[in-house]
Amino acid sequence: MKQALNLPALALAGALAGTSFVASPAQAQAQYDSRSAPAVLRVTGFDVEQVDRVEPGTELNFTVWGTPGAVVLLQIDGGRRTVRLDETTPGRYQGSYIVSRSDRIGPESRVHANLRRDNRVATALLGEPLQTGWPVVGEALPAPEIRSVAVSREPGRGRAEALRYTVRGTPGGQASVQLQGSEARTVVLDEVRPGEYTGTYVLPQGGWVDTEQPLVAQLRLGNRSARISQASAYDGVDFAARRTRLCRDCATVQAINPVVVDGEGRVLGTVAGGVLGAVVGSQFGKGDGRTAAGVAGAVGGALLGREIQRRQSQRTQYEVLVRMADGQQRTVVYADPPSWRVGDTVRVVGDTLEPVQR
Repeated sequence: MKQALNLPALALAGALAGTSFVASPAQAQAQYDSRSAPAVLRVTGFDVEQVDRVEPGTELNFTVWGTPGAVVLLQIDGGRRTVRLDETTPGRYQGSYIVSRSDRIGPESRVHANLRRDNRVATALLGEPLQTGWPVVGEALPAPEIRSVAVSREPGRGRAEALRYTVRGTPGGQASVQLQGSEARTVVLDEVRPGEYTGTYVLPQGGWVDTEQPLVAQLRLGNRSARISQASAYDGVDFAARRTRLCRDCATVQAINPVVVDGEGRVLGTVAGGVLGAVVGSQFGKGDGRTAAGVAGAVGGALLGREIQRRQSQRTQYEVLVRMADGQQRTVVYADPPSWRVGDTVRVVGDTLEPVQR
């Protein structure tokens, strides 16, 4: 009579502690005799064919080794169905599970095996992750590390500017990048392969990215995180919506207004200028004497003299109204007509404007 399969207790302890154990072919093929059924049920091995990515449509193939002649059921955390494994050879049970859209199964999902016979049950926990490169279940999480950060232009978006960000580092974490520009934005990346995180950002119409500011990337794993600031992330990336120079003193010319000031530099109002023009015009060139006398009678000889003196000391100056990068408005005054035009980009330096060096 053949003896029932009885593997060392050390192998069972390793399986239950999270170490995958694979029975030898000879052990897996041992013949089962119901008259010599062991008094204690055992799970001696638990294995999964790891996949590159756990997503809807992925097929997960499991194998359990243990006491022959039993029923093996698997429960996957996040799965909506129980998996029943078939005994393909004595003591070897196999089966598969196809991930559906309604499942919430991820690379870190735990899998329990229940081996049942009569009124007895033996259980085991799968000691390896479902996805290749994922931390082993029960292991202490490693310290997150970011190895590289890259930016590329995303094609096929029409007129919209789209950028693709890639972070490579420790697998199994949550990665993101922080953008600076027309709007501050944190872009969360998806792990497309173990340790490779990508995400796409489509710039809003009129938006821009400040490529002179360092690109900050973060990778979080458990309650620990790694952070890196890369100044050259945008080098070699050709896209239009970029601000290559962040100029806090730069501004755009909004208007150029000629104004009349008196000898003391005070701006004359519209009314005063109109009255003065009428007085001076009557006195010089256009009036006929009677008009001048009428005005003199109205305002008095002394007042007329003062107005004529002020008129002679008046001058025209030019106020250039600019809008700063932060939205504030400033005015720069020129004694002579400036060379600027509305819409020019300038730099405010003290009390004057200078061209922006490209």
